[in-house]
Parts: sequence; structure tokens; C-alpha cells
Amino acid sequence: MRHWSQLPKRTDGSTRGTGMLLAAMMLAQDAAKLEAAGRYADAEAARRSRYEQMRRRSPGDVPAADAAEKLADNLAMQLRLADAEPFYRRALDIRLQKLGERHGDTARSLRQLSSLAMAKGAFVEAEAFAQRALDIQRQLSPQGGIELAWALNTLAEVLAARGKAFEADPLFAEAIRIARSNGDVDLAILLNNRGNNFYRMATATVIPPMFRRRAGATRSVVAPTDAIAEDGLDPVRKRAFLSQGRQLLDEALRLFTATSGSDHPDVANLLNGLAANYRAAGNPVEAETHFRKALAIKGRFLPPDNRDRIVGEWSLGALLATRPGREAEARARLRAAMAGAMASQARFREFDRAASAELRSYAPVFATSISVAWKLANPSAVPAR
Repeated sequence: MRHWSQLPKRTDGSTRGTGMLLAAMMLAQDAAKLEAAGRYADAEAARRSRYEQMRRRSPGDVPAADAAEKLADNLAMQLRLADAEPFYRRALDIRLQKLGERHGDTARSLRQLSSLAMAKGAFVEAEAFAQRALDIQRQLSPQGGIELAWALNTLAEVLAARGKAFEADPLFAEAIRIARSNGDVDLAILLNNRGNNFYRMATATVIPPMFRRRAGATRSVVAPTDAIAEDGLDPVRKRAFLSQGRQLLDEALRLFTATSGSDHPDVANLLNGLAANYRAAGNPVEAETHFRKALAIKGRFLPPDNRDRIVGEWSLGALLATRPGREAEARARLRAAMAGAMASQARFREFDRAASAELRSYAPVFATSISVAWKLANPSAVPAR
């Protein structure tokens, strides 16, 4: 990077323009550091300030698109997807006008919009965006490249979210192979996603993808489920899938801890995924240990209405609800999850399809809480089956 004295001055000889540019660069650097530490809300002001500067200077140019994307990424990291969407769409519009369809930045915008559509439950639209992005990236980097890996990952996440985990797996595998060959720092996210896909295949569970860390990249977050399919999958295959998933999640955890430390929201989500895997494999003690570690991290970083925090409380509560004598703590954890779920609805401007889909996703929290309350009120009763 050049020293500030080497940057171009204004024609009137002042350094005002240079100072503004330097300030903007420092804002972006500060925001990136805060986001890397998991402090997404703290970075928002810097991202928003940078976007406003670029919008005033050149609203229809590529730097404005880049700033809009970074602000949208930040909002998406906070799971404020409705707030993020207009900035992602603005970035796509500018890129289509300035760069055209066949460009990596355009493909990245399409991936981001695919992930947003998934979050809203608009899976047909999500798949169309993801396939369009992958087609562009295949043309741009037929021999591979990390952007191709992210395009594969996005389409795989869409397929998995539609209940097509087995169709998604080869795409996840190809993405990991590319990331390994490129030595990409975000390999951990791809390992996490395929690791959780093995859990999907073993349990017939749909795991929603969520944004984290990198533009256009999603990572899966495992929520608890009691509706594990027992039919149609050989127990030996189920154990094999869970074992393969744990290997990938363990590797992802080592990589991510080495780069971001052990006290980060994404580490917590990896621990949550491992815990769910252990639970499905019939190891509740190991599952509880991982769920508690995950929730301790989330409690330090995330507000009670954050989905990752809600999933943490819900996961531990749902496990404890299955263990005799642990109902009281289970009820407390599930109550916290319910309160967070209701508060989270305030993120939506109206009760639209996305708000309805999120609220429905929390239905098991309320059902499990009622079941636990019933057990506590009727300790000698045996639940009907």
C-alpha cells in the first residue's frame, strides 16, 4: 500500500480528497477486523459510512456496488436479510450495467440473491439464481478457482434446502476439492457445509443455510430435530454418514480455530453441528458437552433474538428434554429460545413470507417446551404414544 503522501491530491493543491479517501480506507479496514472477530453489529456503522461516501461520489459505478455489497454482507451476517436485500440488488444492477452478465462480480451478486431467496423460502427463485451464477462461473474458470467453489456451494445449499441432500453432495465435494487445491482460507466453511450435509443424509433433516464471513458464501447451521427418519436408510450407512460428517466438522473446527480463535460465533456453530451429529449417533453426553460450549460462546457475542443464539438454547433444551431429571433446565433453555424467537420477528417490516417461514421454523421449540412443561406438571404420568 502506498504512503498517504503518494496518493493523488486535489487540483487546488489541498489534501482534502486524499484525507477522505484515506479515512474511507481506514473505515473499511476497521470494519473487516471487527467482522473477523465476530463483532458484526459494531462494524455496521463503518460499512454504512463507506457506502454513503461511494454513493455520493459515484452512485452508478463499481465502487458503489462494492460498498453496497459489503454493507449487505454485514447486515446478512447479523441475519437482517430483509435489510440486506436492497443493497445486494443495487450491487447487481450496477454490475450488470457496468460489467455485464459474464463477470465474476455479477456471479457473486447472483449467489447472494440466491441465498436471500432461500431464506425467504423462495426455492425456485433461489435455484434459478444459483444455477445462473454457476453457469457464469463455469465459463469464467473451467479449470477451477475459488469463485467456482462458492458457486457450487450455493447451488448445493439450495438443493439440500429442498430436501435433495444426495444430489447436493457431489457439488459440495467438488467445491472442497477446489478449495483445497487453491489453499483457500475459507475452506472451513465448505467443510462445515458438507459435514452437515452428511448429517442431512443420515437423518433426512433439512438444515437452513445462513450467511457468514464471505461475500456470496453461506454456511449451514444445524437446528435440533426429533423427526429423524428411521426408515429407508440402513443403520450401517447412517453410522458411516455421521462418521464422515464428524471428520469434516472436526477438520473445519481445527482450521477455523487456528485462524479466528476459539471464541467466535462460527466456532460455536461448528460445535453445534458436531453436537447434533453426536446426538444422532446416540452419544448424548458428548452432544451435551458440545452444545454447552457452543452456547457459552454465543451468549458472549450474540443478542437473545439472534437466530444462532436461539438455535443454541433450543438445541441444548431439546437434548435435555430427552434425559430424565433434566426437565427443569430444559424448560428454562426452551423458554429462552421461545422468547428470542418472538423477539426476532421484530426484524421483519411486515408479516411476509419470510417472517412466516422463520416463525414456522421455530414451531418445534414451542412444541418441545409444552411437552417438557407437561412432564414437570405430571411427573408420574407416562406420555401417550
